[in-house]
Amino acid sequence: MSAWQKFPDAFGLAGHRGDNGQLCYPDSNRVFAEIMGSKPIRKRGLLKKVGTKMYQLTESGLEHAGLLLRRRAESPVEKAGLSREVEQQLKRLFCSKAAEKFRNNRLDDITFYDACAFWGISPRSSAIELEGRIANLKNVVESARNVAQEKKVTFEHGGCAYSSHDLDVLLEVHEDLLERFRDQIAVIQKRIDERIRIDKKA
Repeated sequence: MSAWQKFPDAFGLAGHRGDNGQLCYPDSNRVFAEIMGSKPIRKRGLLKKVGTKMYQLTESGLEHAGLLLRRRAESPVEKAGLSREVEQQLKRLFCSKAAEKFRNNRLDDITFYDACAFWGISPRSSAIELEGRIANLKNVVESARNVAQEKKVTFEHGGCAYSSHDLDVLLEVHEDLLERFRDQIAVIQKRIDERIRIDKKA
């Protein structure tokens, strides 16, 4: 419950979203997926298994947790000084299916339609539309990064917080999608905007 309350998109039950776009029910399996097997948190020696589906922090895990809490105390969450349009775009990116699947290591489940929704295009978009949406995405993330810097910020008072690391993840999603769907993107990049096509005929 605590993991879901702090990170609803990462630990919520897929397919059940509230009016705010966040997953509105906890999913214990998604929590266990992050701590069982060979996930980085165990490879780093921060957790140890003490029973069936039971884990606890190691000594170094407790120390690392304390460090994170101290950093959080030194860097309080602040309200983002962003325009409403940029905030809405960021929310859309964070809540997109592509970003959700990427965060939960469900890379093989990402479809080209997920990628198109992430960029804000359709499979039939033109090259200039794709280029413009990608440029807009980068500008939005950069604007948010200038505000976030080393602190966590929220979209609104009491809202979901994000950090520079979360923004980096959005760019990682973007780069992964470019590589994953390079063939489909190549098709779009060959399309000339209809107005340009008409001008050339004239």
